[in-house]
Amino acid sequence: MMNKSIKCKNIICPMRQKSLFQFAFSFLFVLVTFGQESKSYSKNRIHVYCNESNDLFQLLKSNGQNCIRYNDINSALENSKKNDVLLILAKNYPEATTMIPSNFFELVSEKNLKTYIEFPDHLESGISGEIKSTKKERLVVTSDFFGEELSPMSILDAGLYFYIDTPERDSHLKGASIAGFDKAVYGLEKTKNSPILFEDRNVLVSTTKLSDFNKSRYSPLTAWQSTIRGILSYLSIEMEKEAVKWDPIVKPSYNATVPLPENAYKLAVERGAEWYKKARFLIHPDWKDQWQSIDTLKLPVGPPMDLNLPSGDGSLGVMEGHYSYINYDGSQPYRYWLRGDCVAETAMTFAMADDIKENRQNEKIAENLMDFLYNTDIFKTSSSKDPKMSSYGLVGWAATQTSRYYGDDNARILLGSILSSQLMENNKWNVQILELILANFRTSGKNGFRGGALNGKDIDKKTWQTLMQGEIDNIAPHYESWIWATYLWLYDKTGYQPLLDKAKTAIEITMNNYPKNWTWTNGIQQERARMILPLAWLVRIEDTDQHRDWLNTICDDLLKSQVEAGALREELGEGSKGRYGAPKSNESYGHAEAPVIHSNGDPVADMLYTSNFAFFALNEAAQATQNPRYIEAVDKLAEFMVRIQSTSSGRADLDGCWFRAFDYENWEYYGSNADHGWGAWGTLTGWTQSFITTTLALKLKKTSYWDITKDSGIGDNIDIVWSKMLPGIEH
Repeated sequence: MMNKSIKCKNIICPMRQKSLFQFAFSFLFVLVTFGQESKSYSKNRIHVYCNESNDLFQLLKSNGQNCIRYNDINSALENSKKNDVLLILAKNYPEATTMIPSNFFELVSEKNLKTYIEFPDHLESGISGEIKSTKKERLVVTSDFFGEELSPMSILDAGLYFYIDTPERDSHLKGASIAGFDKAVYGLEKTKNSPILFEDRNVLVSTTKLSDFNKSRYSPLTAWQSTIRGILSYLSIEMEKEAVKWDPIVKPSYNATVPLPENAYKLAVERGAEWYKKARFLIHPDWKDQWQSIDTLKLPVGPPMDLNLPSGDGSLGVMEGHYSYINYDGSQPYRYWLRGDCVAETAMTFAMADDIKENRQNEKIAENLMDFLYNTDIFKTSSSKDPKMSSYGLVGWAATQTSRYYGDDNARILLGSILSSQLMENNKWNVQILELILANFRTSGKNGFRGGALNGKDIDKKTWQTLMQGEIDNIAPHYESWIWATYLWLYDKTGYQPLLDKAKTAIEITMNNYPKNWTWTNGIQQERARMILPLAWLVRIEDTDQHRDWLNTICDDLLKSQVEAGALREELGEGSKGRYGAPKSNESYGHAEAPVIHSNGDPVADMLYTSNFAFFALNEAAQATQNPRYIEAVDKLAEFMVRIQSTSSGRADLDGCWFRAFDYENWEYYGSNADHGWGAWGTLTGWTQSFITTTLALKLKKTSYWDITKDSGIGDNIDIVWSKMLPGIEH
């Protein structure tokens, strides 16, 4: 018995074995059945009317969703079973609305379909409206539809979108012209707005096209991913958060932390120069007439260039850049403006690129641009060519505004020209470059200030002697300071004392008024960025404690806002001294020049007004002083510039450039687009592209502008030119 008992404890009896087997089988059956039901629920058939390339369709398809695409709405409706999901995505946007069948809403209700429609010709109520275009409108979250990820008053940018005009109603998204960085800071209460995303009974309706979020380059990226997740959740399409992501068609070249390849800097310079050609900014004879028909408009903005057209060789100049609007297809309008500063700065870029990697075509483009600038009358007037007139020697702002003379633009023309001629070892423009320096010098007041811009017709009514004795103080480095740097540069080559005296007087007045009395343009950071160059070159000439203190004061204040990634955070100055501050109302958004932040603390760097010029000037300061802090700051800023240079597999004209605004926290090009044309997504062949590319090249060569141009012969003829332009002025 004892042995038998022991045996029964260790061996399962046949009846018990059978019972356990049945239980296990039943349990397994339940698990499998439950899993199938769960899988079936999460894999409800999704019927999609759309184009094959639609971004939302491709996102669902790539994530294994059970999608069936149709070219006909009736077929999609007919094949949808009870409780299925139906997406009617705009196919002919924005030319035509989505034609909704007359029985559509009835069948959707009968089948209990989870439905989303875009750009419909009518709603269930029969209401329909006309197609409206937008200019500066953005989308605003107006409900808790998207949950905590996207709170009410969050901003979404959809570029120049089109929408169906629909009567006021409760909505999850509304379109309006609104101020703010990522929040509608003034709300919508007193602002005209239009319903964009709302529920019409059991159907989710968008009056615009939200589904081509990538092709249309909607931003900010994370906010739009939350938007799409919210729509999918409403439709019971369950996807992991990480699955609702996409690779932008235009993005930074590298993320914030990936190690850069050894040739990253050299590649950035090469791509920076190639961008001009790829984007067709260099004007070509074959399409000159087309370009000119737009350049002469009051607002010289036109369609993107046909990239199948040939690129010019510099002999007809270069266009200004991209307008800061994004079309519904992700393209951007061009600024067809022909500006003197952009021509010289672009010449500098090509000359510098040729110096890094020898390319005869690049050198020839630089030479042609310089010939175009100095040996044609494009930027000249009869007065600016007449030695008896006060405007003699000045270069006009643009081909359509030849009598408007900005000192800062003329300064950049000079900086571009001096370096170009030096790198090409070509002295044929030397006299004209020298005349341009002295033309600015003699039309500045006795303290070295000129004002924002001079008008040729006004100054030609006066003598240059009167202008030179003018009582004017304009404490605004953005407009004033770089022309002082050219006086210092020329003094170093000639020893002509008035050049140094005028520059020092202006610098001292400006520094004695820092920061309280500085007038800032789009922010106080850009004024600091502009002030560094003359201070660095003053140290080159007179390395005194005072001059070093001035340089340290400005550099230290600028660099307080340099973040770990290398970016320089934008900063607004004291309100009453701002020329173009953040919009003070929704109504003022998009109607003037403006910063790309709305409030201090917004995580944005500006590559048009601040970081580009700071990069160039800090390199000059670092090389002049060998201050380790400046050297480190330049290193960090250089790496930042290399990382954020754009890359695009779909848009060649947007590959290799730098846009104005970069959000360094979300690592994407984004900012307040309040500026009326030079906003967050604007590019500039001069200011931005030229100085970033050129400074990266200087960094590669471990040198400075000052050192490269040290042996320039531009000052060789100063005795003759001074006698002609400044007779009686001792030197």
